Amino acid sequence: MSYIVTPFEVSSQALAEPAKVQFVHLLPGIATRHSDTMDCIFRVNGKNSMVSISCAALTELRQKDKKYLSDQQLADIAALYLRRTLEHGYDATQAELYINNAHLRALGKELKYL
Repeated sequence: MSYIVTPFEVSSQALAEPAKVQFVHLLPGIATRHSDTMDCIFRVNGKNSMVSISCAALTELRQKDKKYLSDQQLADIAALYLRRTLEHGYDATQAELYINNAHLRALGKELKYL
């Protein structure tokens, strides 16, 4: 499958230079880390960065709100979350970023997916 996330550049207080971000891959991360997630892998200035979206949050969205997000929409949400994280001065290559239910809903609404 192919997803289109336009490469972007963002200024970050945590990095010496602007962060150049490219989307790499979206895959399920089930059980090996004791959390079920959809993982979006990006490269930030050549280093891997992972944004994980809670499967429990996705299940709640489907069951309570009858909203289904496509893989493309998940990649877009992860990219926006990564952009915001970098803008706020965090080095996204140092640790996995996690999107919980509240973040998922807020970002989904902002992108008009919810």
